[in-house]
Amino acid sequence: MHIGIADGGRALRALLVLTAPVLWLAACAADFDAKRSTEFGPSSDKAIIVIGTSTNTAQSLHQSGESLSTFWQQYNSVSRQLIEGGNSIQTKVFKAPFTPFIGSGRGYLDPTVTVLEVEPGDYALIAAGFPHLMTLFVRSVDGATQANTYVVDPRKYVDPEAEVDPRKNFVFSVAAGQIAYIGHLEFVKLQYFDKFVSINYSLDPAAARAALEDYPGITGDMVTLDLTLRTEEAAR
Repeated sequence: MHIGIADGGRALRALLVLTAPVLWLAACAADFDAKRSTEFGPSSDKAIIVIGTSTNTAQSLHQSGESLSTFWQQYNSVSRQLIEGGNSIQTKVFKAPFTPFIGSGRGYLDPTVTVLEVEPGDYALIAAGFPHLMTLFVRSVDGATQANTYVVDPRKYVDPEAEVDPRKNFVFSVAAGQIAYIGHLEFVKLQYFDKFVSINYSLDPAAARAALEDYPGITGDMVTLDLTLRTEEAAR
């Protein structure tokens, strides 16, 4: 599945890349990466999320921040609004620091599968990007579609009661005790601009199961949540 970020009025303004080295400041969001020692089973009050992320090859032609982040926030699936003060989920994919501009290796081009321990609930993808520039996928407080920030927490730029449209936003639901693979997101960016123009979505359950093998304390059956099905259901 290929979703253009400009779809549904989400046209993005191209902003010049900040070429100075990006300092990684403390993030407001918690670290959700599961520990190798995590004990988890069907009776747990938390949930396990498995997600793959990467960027396209245009990323190798310029230096961005030292991480690629996605940010998900809890929303009300009935009112289709973000829950102010609700739970959030963040993924962080790091590349080697001080990477040269060109010919520097894979960076975060190759899919990175992340295993997270999170609170159960309904979540929507509200932003993604690099520490200095986050692309917003829901309504902002000032109408902007990209936010300059050195703190990887886009909620300060998002309207607390922003609407979530399952026909345009990636959304999923996860229950307590559930292990859910929610797919792989490839963020397509332009050369020389830290601007996401679209997201390619695909499924690789085998890669998700392989990642879970590194967490022997996590037990139970993994379910695959195809986020495109939520989009199709909402469009009916």
